[in-house]
Amino acid sequence: MSEGKTTEVMDKTKSEGKTTAAPEHSGSHVLVAIDKSKYCDDVLRWCASHLKGGATKITFIHAYEWNSAPVLPGPGFAATGYDPEFTENIVTGEDYTFDANIVELNKHIRKHAIEEATKFMQDTAKKAKAMGFTPHELKLVNGSPTTTIKNAILDYTEKFTPDMLVCGSRGMGAMGRMFLGSVSDYLMHNCKCTVVVVKSPPAPKK
Repeated sequence: MSEGKTTEVMDKTKSEGKTTAAPEHSGSHVLVAIDKSKYCDDVLRWCASHLKGGATKITFIHAYEWNSAPVLPGPGFAATGYDPEFTENIVTGEDYTFDANIVELNKHIRKHAIEEATKFMQDTAKKAKAMGFTPHELKLVNGSPTTTIKNAILDYTEKFTPDMLVCGSRGMGAMGRMFLGSVSDYLMHNCKCTVVVVKSPPAPKK
């Protein structure tokens, strides 16, 4: 999509599903949800066209995901489904014993996921700067397995009350969409702030 092309947006304060003009954002805090999908560039292009010189504060938010090491119940193993940050969630007893090696492995997996997500956010911030706008802060939130991407972003909006959330209509984790529905649709219906959903252009016909 070219830089100057108008992008369709859906504003939850207007009629749902209709193409609307971008909402006012002067002097506001704008939260921009980014992910590693190819559609993230469409969100950045929209922000470059509509947020330059307008928003007082621009925050990039990214919900990172990591997969904990699977553990089968049995002697010498911790029960599955726990968060390694919170040992009180681990079931112990005659058949379930705490396995420090599994906890350390999961900590390593999570640390690696955070490092990759941090680099992604830094690279995305550089890309935004090249487009003509710069985020004031970068925020990582934990998605899977602790929660879901959409709930992690929603929780952040409820805690820090941005004036507007910008997100893509696609992306945000393929597995999450498959089982839990559209992230953008969920945010549009549950966030208290204005939500702008940047729609990606259709794929060119062959």
